[in-house]
Formats: sequence, C-alpha cells, structure tokens
Amino acid sequence: MKRFITLFIFAGTAFLSQAQEKGLPGTWNIIECAYITSNGTEKVMDEQIKAGTAVTDYIFMEDGKYKMSSNMSGSGTMDTYEGSWKTSDNDLTMTLTVDNQQMEVVWKYEFRENVLVLSRTSPDGTITVANSFKKK
Repeated sequence: MKRFITLFIFAGTAFLSQAQEKGLPGTWNIIECAYITSNGTEKVMDEQIKAGTAVTDYIFMEDGKYKMSSNMSGSGTMDTYEGSWKTSDNDLTMTLTVDNQQMEVVWKYEFRENVLVLSRTSPDGTITVANSFKKK
C-alpha cells in the first residue's frame, strides 16, 4: 500500500509538471517587471511596458527551442537571442550563447490564471526579479 501511494504521488507530480510544460509553448509578451525585497515590491518600467515602449517577448517552441526579443537591456536597441529550454518541476532552464559563450539561466516559473510568472532570486537572497507575461 505504501508503495502504491508513493507511485501515485510521483505520477501525479510528473503529470502536473508535463501539464505546465504543455502550456509554455507560444508567444509571451511582458506585462509587468518587479523587484521584490524585504522592503516590498517595486514595479520597474511600468509605464513603458504599458505604453509598449519597453518590450520583452519570448517565443517557446514545442521542440525545446526559444527566441527572446527585448529592448530592456539598456543598450537602446532591440536585442534578439535564441537558445533552448527545458523544465523540471517548477524550474525553467534556458540555455543560450552570447559572444561565443554558453550561458544557462534558471527561472522559477508558474502559471497564475493566464499569466506566466518567471522569477529569480539573487545569490545572496536579497532581491527577487519577477517578470509576468501574457500569452499572445
């Protein structure tokens, strides 16, 4: 019986993870960017995002590849990156190559109704960046 319960829990967890992953493919547009600290939450570039002048779009493809376009790096230009993605539990791992150097970025991801929330906490644990996206 104990073995059956363990298998049931594992299967349920795997099913939920696959269900979340199936919702990821598509085009996602940024709708909110926020910094979260012990002092509270501060929205960043809120007016520019609402006006459409601050843009970050992710296109997650079924084959595990993605494309990101953004003008929020501070360079003043629209930058485009391509790479691969995979999920494990609530982690979204994105791999890309920038200037011939491969980088891996791990986000926590979750769906809140029709919104994709990607968050990362700084190594010292003092600040979390949370970006929210709406599917196009």
